[in-house]
Amino acid sequence: MAVDLYRIYEEGFDVRKLSASQKKGFKSHGLKQFSPAAAIILHFITFGIFTWIYYGLQHGRLPKAHPKDFGSAAAILLMLVPFFNLYWIFMFWLKLADRVNFQLKLRNKHPSVERGLVLAACIVGIIPYVNIFSWLILYPVCIGIIQSAINDIARS
Repeated sequence: MAVDLYRIYEEGFDVRKLSASQKKGFKSHGLKQFSPAAAIILHFITFGIFTWIYYGLQHGRLPKAHPKDFGSAAAILLMLVPFFNLYWIFMFWLKLADRVNFQLKLRNKHPSVERGLVLAACIVGIIPYVNIFSWLILYPVCIGIIQSAINDIARS
């Protein structure tokens, strides 16, 4: 039975439909543990540059399960394209949330990265003047949750 890889990140996708070799391939990653508190502090100290580069690199450390998954270079460099980056912010963060949650599901753990919170951070983050709320509160919360989930994956 062929699995539709375009639906792999959907909430109702059943990872039991994957073959043993697919599961093994999708479970392989290069993620390493890092302190969520340190990630949040570095987010503030570098005015978000650490966050952009570090989590861009995480895209390259995760296996490409979906045909449209991208690597580190695309994740980081496409943020530099004027106007396109307004779209790419959503792709960058939502895809990271999906990929991390998928890794948790492969390990029979409950997905802990709330996609709605990540989406809210992205939306508020592109609204002038209000975006300071996203930078000061929403993104640090998302960073803490995502990094905790990455640490959980790296440990297992």
